[in-house]
Amino acid sequence: MYQNLDQKYWAENALEATARGYVNWIEEVIGRDNIYKGESDGESLSGKTDEQIWEYLKPMVHDSTVTLVVISPGMKDVFEPETDQWIPQEVRYSLWEVDRGDRTSATNALLGVVLPDRNNSYGYVWGQSNCAHCQHIPMLNKEHFFSILKGNIFNKKGDDGTVCQGALCYSRIYDGDHSYLHLVSFPDFITNPNVHIDKALEIQSKKDEYEIEKSV
Repeated sequence: MYQNLDQKYWAENALEATARGYVNWIEEVIGRDNIYKGESDGESLSGKTDEQIWEYLKPMVHDSTVTLVVISPGMKDVFEPETDQWIPQEVRYSLWEVDRGDRTSATNALLGVVLPDRNNSYGYVWGQSNCAHCQHIPMLNKEHFFSILKGNIFNKKGDDGTVCQGALCYSRIYDGDHSYLHLVSFPDFITNPNVHIDKALEIQSKKDEYEIEKSV
């Protein structure tokens, strides 16, 4: 649990940190009118076709500009196909450029807000190398990410990074805006939400420089 999280944000059990509680806080910080959570609790994609999913999500994602994805250790159900889970479908459609009436939706900016795990740690996403040469650079673990999110990390065209020169290390190091998905920890986002939203939009303005993954 984030140590400074006020209990008023928890929807049900104040003793158990859930993603919904963090979403409540994010909504309060940036305004509920600026947040859309596509699915209702417990709502399933089972049996829905691509066309049905799109018709359901189209009016919600068409006028949006930033897709904010809340990253948590339990966000992905490893026993269910990603095509049957809401988050990758919502991300997918928000990255499409689709005509609706007299308007064409643009590819959204993509912002990932990483929540702490039960131990108030972000180590499940950002680890640390044992190499003395590059241990100051966080190592990104994408195990808990959906494929469409993984595909938008380290995806800047022509940017293969550099190889660490440490003995027997050979880790690949990326600098600058190497990913279309802009990742930020929850406390950093809450402290300066506009800074990170603007950063995601800045990257979006250069979207042609990225191989954007838009499929599930």
